[in-house]
Amino acid sequence: MTELPRGIGKDLCGRVHAITGAECYLPDTHYPRPHHSLTEESWHDGLCTTCAGSGTQAGTPCPSCNGTAFEPLTPTDPTTPHPG
Repeated sequence: MTELPRGIGKDLCGRVHAITGAECYLPDTHYPRPHHSLTEESWHDGLCTTCAGSGTQAGTPCPSCNGTAFEPLTPTDPTTPHPG
């Protein structure tokens, strides 16, 4: 996978939402805050569980993450007990 060419603002995150295609405009240092787009969309994401973060499946873009290698996560309630 090649990195997208960026000029001005190359220190921006630029992570793309796998479903909507929205791009994060926050600085690379925004973690652990969620990604945020110019259209006011925000999301957390993690490695795609279908392609294990490769972005491809059988030589084609992964259908779950659209080739981004990341999938949106649904934040859980911090008061809910987690197994393990």
